[in-house]
Amino acid sequence: MRPSNKGLTALALFVTAGFLYGLWRLYDLRFSAGDVYPAYSSLRADPLGAMAFYESVGQLPQFAVTRNFLPVTSVPKQKATVLFLGVDPFIFHFSPEDRLKEYETLARGGARLVIAMEPVRRADEFKKTEEPDQKKEHAEPAAMEKRWGVTFGYVTRPASEPPEEIFGRPKLTALYFRYKGQRLTKVELPFETGSIVLLANSYPMSNEALAGDRDTKFLAETLGANRQVIFDEHHLGLSDEGGVATLARKYRLEGVAVALLAVLGLFIWKNSTSFLPARAAQVEQESVAGKDVSSGLANLLRRNVSKKTLMTTCLEQWEKSQHGGRFYSRNKIQRVRAAVEREGEATETYRKVAGILAERSER
Repeated sequence: MRPSNKGLTALALFVTAGFLYGLWRLYDLRFSAGDVYPAYSSLRADPLGAMAFYESVGQLPQFAVTRNFLPVTSVPKQKATVLFLGVDPFIFHFSPEDRLKEYETLARGGARLVIAMEPVRRADEFKKTEEPDQKKEHAEPAAMEKRWGVTFGYVTRPASEPPEEIFGRPKLTALYFRYKGQRLTKVELPFETGSIVLLANSYPMSNEALAGDRDTKFLAETLGANRQVIFDEHHLGLSDEGGVATLARKYRLEGVAVALLAVLGLFIWKNSTSFLPARAAQVEQESVAGKDVSSGLANLLRRNVSKKTLMTTCLEQWEKSQHGGRFYSRNKIQRVRAAVEREGEATETYRKVAGILAERSER
């Protein structure tokens, strides 16, 4: 790499490292505050979450608190208080009968299920018509009404009252329960050794309520006598898939991820630049024309065999090859040896030897 590019490489690495650090800080802040989680989640630390309630219960003596990310059918049947906070009342009202049976099975196993609804605002009051709605009168009751005898009702806002200012989520709810001819905000249904508790409002369990509107008596009554408390997160859409990100958050391995990114940056830097000084540009040399085999052999002989010993060396190699595979008389071979031993000029000696070997008959 050219020396002038080292500064650009260092700048690119610095900018990349700053970007990754900012991304990690944003990730850390978002998950530490918990605003990426649904409202009333025990993983959320802002006013809409329930982390304060979760940690407060965990600090009580002889209490054990856990989170559940699995379906209701996977929750162990034991004497525990299972909290379902922030449930959408409009969806829960039309829950299928099979879902209600799952709650009942868990309650019969000794659990106390607390199903707290998300607070809703008052809707505008409709004008009363003279003829009743025949379709509503003959509508089939919901599964919750058939099995539990509970129906939902909502307080409406009179038309004479000015509209409410919509800012955040409401603290009070317009929801109430109709049960045994009464209008209630809390209904407790016994099932053998356990029970199902319906609460019209989840706000008392939120972080905001515990900070400014704490109702200790209500919270104690909600937990009941069980010392095992489970905060259900599955109904809020949070499930334990066992991915890498989930394990990293669980075991606080964010630092390991940053270290791996740093190693990756160093690897890219190592392969993009060199710690050794740049080599000087090589001077272009004149090209050398190639030669054939004969010319190469002649050059090799010139470098390794002197002119004085040339013919002697040739004679030795000729005799080793059995005289080139040809038959020559003893007299002719003796004459060749004698011509070489005279040590004359190599060219003249070669001509004499060639002439001797070319003779047709012996003299």
